[in-house]
Amino acid sequence: METVRCSVNCWADFGDILSGGVAHTGTEVLLTTGSSDLLVFSFQEKRVKSVLQFDSPVSSLAVSEKSRLYVLCRNNGLYCTSFPQESSSQSAQKCDASVSTISRDSIIIEDGNMQAFILVEGILVIVSLQESFWSFDLYKVPNCSTGATVYHKHARIQIPENTVGARIVSAPVLASVYPSKDSSCKGRTCQGHYLLEPLLFRLLFGVDAALVHSPVILCGLPDGRLFFFPLLLPSWREQKPRIRMLHSLEQPVTFIGTSVVGEQGPQCLVAVGQMGRILLIRANQASSDGKAADCGFIEQTVRGPVVCACVDGEHLFYSTSTNLLALPLSKTAASSAFSSLRAAEGEREGIRQERPALLSQSAVCLSVSRVIALAEPSVTPTGRVQLLVLSLSGRLLQVTVPQESDKDSVSRLASSKVGQTVKDLLAGIGNVWERATSVKLQLQLKNNILKRLNQVINICSLFLTYQKSSQEGKDCKPPISCHGVAKWSTLLQKEALVLTCTLENLSACVLDQGWTLFIEVQSPHSLTAEGISKTYSFALKKLDCGQKMEVSLPLESRDEAFVPVKIQCFLVYSLQSLLHPEECRNLSASDIPVSHFLEDKSCISLTLNTLTLDWLDCLRIGELASHSGIPKHNSVWEATRIFLSSRRIHTEEQPMPKADHHVVAIRISFDLLKTGLGFRDCSSAALCVSVLNWLLFGMFLTEGQKLVESAVVCAHGPDRQPVTLLTKEVILSDVNAEGLLSVVEVQVQSSSMAAVCGLHHAVLQRLQGLLKDAPMKCANPGQLKGQRLCEAVRHAESLYKDLQDSQSSAAFGGVMKTRTSESLFDLYLQLRENPLVIL
Repeated sequence: METVRCSVNCWADFGDILSGGVAHTGTEVLLTTGSSDLLVFSFQEKRVKSVLQFDSPVSSLAVSEKSRLYVLCRNNGLYCTSFPQESSSQSAQKCDASVSTISRDSIIIEDGNMQAFILVEGILVIVSLQESFWSFDLYKVPNCSTGATVYHKHARIQIPENTVGARIVSAPVLASVYPSKDSSCKGRTCQGHYLLEPLLFRLLFGVDAALVHSPVILCGLPDGRLFFFPLLLPSWREQKPRIRMLHSLEQPVTFIGTSVVGEQGPQCLVAVGQMGRILLIRANQASSDGKAADCGFIEQTVRGPVVCACVDGEHLFYSTSTNLLALPLSKTAASSAFSSLRAAEGEREGIRQERPALLSQSAVCLSVSRVIALAEPSVTPTGRVQLLVLSLSGRLLQVTVPQESDKDSVSRLASSKVGQTVKDLLAGIGNVWERATSVKLQLQLKNNILKRLNQVINICSLFLTYQKSSQEGKDCKPPISCHGVAKWSTLLQKEALVLTCTLENLSACVLDQGWTLFIEVQSPHSLTAEGISKTYSFALKKLDCGQKMEVSLPLESRDEAFVPVKIQCFLVYSLQSLLHPEECRNLSASDIPVSHFLEDKSCISLTLNTLTLDWLDCLRIGELASHSGIPKHNSVWEATRIFLSSRRIHTEEQPMPKADHHVVAIRISFDLLKTGLGFRDCSSAALCVSVLNWLLFGMFLTEGQKLVESAVVCAHGPDRQPVTLLTKEVILSDVNAEGLLSVVEVQVQSSSMAAVCGLHHAVLQRLQGLLKDAPMKCANPGQLKGQRLCEAVRHAESLYKDLQDSQSSAAFGGVMKTRTSESLFDLYLQLRENPLVIL
């Protein structure tokens, strides 16, 4: 297939469209874009002058000799209106187009079954599909000078619809053909109206139509059949015209027209099918041996589909879904005639001839793509053919086809410099390849960024759903959680407490590069004024669904006051890692507080679990502490001395008093423990052991932990002092008015005041969490003995009075006495001597 580069000028751009049409009307162009708007475009001004708005999409149109505009709207009717006149103000402003709304009062024929129409010699021919018949209705256009406005139907022709095979949805194609009086005429009048040489006209349509020079209406139906009937026979008023079938293309008809295949004017009738079949009908002159003149039907095929087509002289211009091509019909007719002659000779000689090959290789590609509508061609004064086309991208283009001499000169120029041309083409291909590679890399990078951002948004959505479910009281697991366990380890003969945090991904998303796990350790206010909190960060590489990641971090344990420790876990994603991962700031810097990332708009922060490490978590069970590292026992006196020295208050040296053995107890009812911990069927001894394991290890075990098997546990605390935890069953008779009450008593024993207070506080925290997770209905106050409660209240009031006296004496003179701390601790122990029962 030969390729020719045409001159293309873009006149207007209307945006992407699906269908459309274009037609000439003198100095203006009528455009349809598949919508209910009809655009009037000016050749000279290269702009849209006016817009006509209808009720429904415009399907076809026609212009009469008196500048009346006929428009057929889909499923509505046929409108008749005049062209809008441009006002003086609009002519001054060339950039503005007038907008006119066409009312339904302009409908002259209202029929939703109309498919197509044509205006010929003051007669409207309308094709409609009525049930199973194709109807051709003929209406006489009224004379406007007499004031008549009614369109009367004068005739109707019906032919049955071809119901064989599947019905193809497409509109019929109408054209009118006149017999030409001048042999030099090129067969071009206006859109849909063509001329044909008298001999072929008479052979095809009859002597009567040729004698009265009656136009013949040609109709190509969607089933491929070609019908015709003369329009102006003398007898058409008394009886309906007779319709005949000319041929069948066996595919929807796209175009009907006439072409010049020689020097005698329009000598060929052309019909083009939607799938690429072309029908050429030519007249064979009378031969010298006395045979009468007849006509020959020639069928050829090009590669389809054929979207639209038009004819100019000897060329058929047609558009496929990709290219605009020009097919020389004279060569086609000559090759077909030669093939017919060879076929006749072969029949005489008994040789079977094959069907002629495709004509696509004879077509010339005009290098214009995606054309969906063609107007009738025009010829410039220099003899070049100009096509007005509408593309699928909505651009109105003027395509100038070069002449044969131009093609030859271009080819000769290219052959003389073929080497340089090849080099230029290769260089251009290299540049295009480099640009395409760069664009491909950029698109791949953007796709990866969008995928990662989609993962981040999905994770945030899962967290929001979990928070909403938690607020509604639903029992659900968090999509991502973090658990921590504290263990003692020895490194270089030095004991240290190490916190191991496990990040578990239970969601369907992947935590990949860009996510950072932050762990903030918040120490309680201690005797030293050094840092209160410290932040650790761990960058994630890839954590798939169901995977876990363990991280370890040391805990400062210089004295017993470093517990309880509050640990907050966060997941932080830096949005800068999406665009500039190499320039992203280092999120692993431990000196940056977590609050900075929570307030930073370039980061997405998700709050995970909040953990608390207390004395129960930091016990060393069944381990002997290294005696070399055990300091002296810090009693009340020693603690007071350390506190005063930290405040730079000097006191006289006093001898250290003898250490005492301290005991505190907490009592919990059997019913609360069995219900809250789920031990309903176990014995009292087994319940005591289970309660002790629950206090030490919680509701789940981690790797390396062993359950205790007795109700007594001996261990060492964070201050390296020995402590004892025991649980036992106690029967109380002075609490319940109905009888005895069984409770579990948890005792904490140690000679260290800090260990006793810390462990007692840790046990109470466990019980508060149990009451929150498994709330119980309190016992009826009438079942409790009021005397026991009154004694407990009076005992607490007396201790409160002693506490106020101790605080007043401690503030006397601004100096705290050592015996004040001892008295405060004695009050604490007295408060715990007769503990209340947690029901």
